[in-house]
Amino acid sequence: MEEVSIHSQMSHKNVVKFIGCCVGGSTLTLVTEYVPKGNLDDILHNSDTAIPLDIRLGISIGCVEALSYMHSMHLSIDSLICHGDIKPANILLDDNFTAKVSDFGLSRLLLGGITQYASKVIRSIDYMDPVLMHTGRLTPRNDVYSFGIVLLELITWKRVKQGQMNLIGIFECAKGKGLRKLFDPSIANKNSIKILEEIVELAMEFLRLDIQNRPEMNHVEKRLRVLKRDLKCRQEQASSQSILSSHHSWHTKDKPEKAQLKKSGSFFKRNASNAKIISEFSSVRSFRKAELKEITDNYSNILSGGISAKFYKGRLEDNTVVAVRKFRDTDSQEAFINGGIVLSQIADKNNIIKLLGCCLEAETLAFIYEYADKGSLLDILGSQEYLPLDLRLRIAIKTAEALQYLHSSATGIIGHGSISASTVLLHNNFVPKLTDFSGASKLIMDSGSNAGDSVINSVLLEKVLDSDPSRYKTVLTNLESDVYRFGGVLLALISRANNVSFDDLIVQFTEAYQKDNSGKAMFDKDTTTEQDIAALEEMGKLALRCTILNADEMVMRPTMQEVAEELRRIRRCCKLRTIEATPHVTETMATAAAPLELRLPNLMRHLFGYRRISSTDPIRTSLF
Repeated sequence: MEEVSIHSQMSHKNVVKFIGCCVGGSTLTLVTEYVPKGNLDDILHNSDTAIPLDIRLGISIGCVEALSYMHSMHLSIDSLICHGDIKPANILLDDNFTAKVSDFGLSRLLLGGITQYASKVIRSIDYMDPVLMHTGRLTPRNDVYSFGIVLLELITWKRVKQGQMNLIGIFECAKGKGLRKLFDPSIANKNSIKILEEIVELAMEFLRLDIQNRPEMNHVEKRLRVLKRDLKCRQEQASSQSILSSHHSWHTKDKPEKAQLKKSGSFFKRNASNAKIISEFSSVRSFRKAELKEITDNYSNILSGGISAKFYKGRLEDNTVVAVRKFRDTDSQEAFINGGIVLSQIADKNNIIKLLGCCLEAETLAFIYEYADKGSLLDILGSQEYLPLDLRLRIAIKTAEALQYLHSSATGIIGHGSISASTVLLHNNFVPKLTDFSGASKLIMDSGSNAGDSVINSVLLEKVLDSDPSRYKTVLTNLESDVYRFGGVLLALISRANNVSFDDLIVQFTEAYQKDNSGKAMFDKDTTTEQDIAALEEMGKLALRCTILNADEMVMRPTMQEVAEELRRIRRCCKLRTIEATPHVTETMATAAAPLELRLPNLMRHLFGYRRISSTDPIRTSLF
């Protein structure tokens, strides 16, 4: 009956739902939800079904989320659960390949999280942690080891043991091309090789015999999500390059340029000795390679990792805790350095991550940031942590204010370009911090004066437009993108959806409002009061205005200044417990009725809001 006691306590999307049981004599029958695609073992080893790498990563993430849930201290009995028999046969898949962990016959409750010892160990020998086998020690880290084997099977499409061959031993010895030959050929290509190598590196951490050095599942989830995002980016880049290369004129024109890039080497190696590059970071501390090793305890505490860079936790001489981002991928060096330069030029603001230092040695390119101890907003939304509506509003307001500041003359007009729940970090007391400026673009680049001291007007903008039209267009695109993507962050905040793609979330909310004139069906079920519902409806409608794509309606998309003002108003009404807010005509609504020819749907609008201008104003060009 212990299996029933354990299984009935759990409620998680990646755990097979327990419905009931029947006890009769010496038999016990369990009734659970039906999972149509069967178990992972059959798909891996008894099926010809081809599964792309992104789906395999999704399966891995689902398993990790379930194990992280079981290993955490939040169940009603104040215990954590050691599954005890993680293997492909106990991972079921629904029609969408969503993983569902099943079979809790060998699971144990560890009261208060205290390690237990088993006098008799009965497990699937191929997937059993050798520490458990030899000592009988029951701990959640046993599940970590077993899941490491599942990961290896997922990327090789082979059983861990085949005759005398042991997959673990083979991977421990394999390097370079030998390692790559082990991957399933159907998923191994130039866009995925680095991702697969990262998965192997992660799996080998799970399989460490020193049980204390195995990672915890909540950290693993973050790293797998980063790998999945990196894979998607690489696939999109490859698709874009394929489209361009298919056009003969582009293809022939690019050949000498590619040859030149190959000949000249990476961006950083070409520019590391350039005094101008180094001078851009004069406002922050410069670290040496040896110092970084000392700060990070030889890179022993990894926070998250992807293809382009890994984050490590570190501690300075004065005990200040920092995050060290160590750069790896040579394909994105220019964007990486650009992000550091942009961030180093931004005045110290509460809601923008602070760049504390950098290392510009050729073999060790790294940035040192202040440490945001609660992780990303994406992590929090996917956790069990209680998030009252007022806290969500405060996070949204402070993030919007940070973007408003970036879009202002005080910074020289910066478009962030990569806003998402994963690029909003949370500090103590849930203070949001914008991070990841690798895609940022800046309009006013006058190095002879502080951009914050410049008066940005139509004359100055005309000068920039004439001298560098592509930069003008890039910045404006990023400004609009920031508003659009912030709308997605708002939708994630009110729905607490952390495993739905950005585009799908917008579609689902749009359909909900079109069908019921309400987004209530999409709201997080933890927000139940009428006051909460009223505020959530307003936030949902604001988010959908931010994500308008119709060219005829784009003028209705607000600026970040307008977004921040509207969110502050919603919060005030919420605090006053006003269910039906006083009719409020926003600046956007007021100008919606103005003739289109008198509005300014471009950069000036982001700076000054909607306003009447002369038809001869140079900014009203047909550049776009």
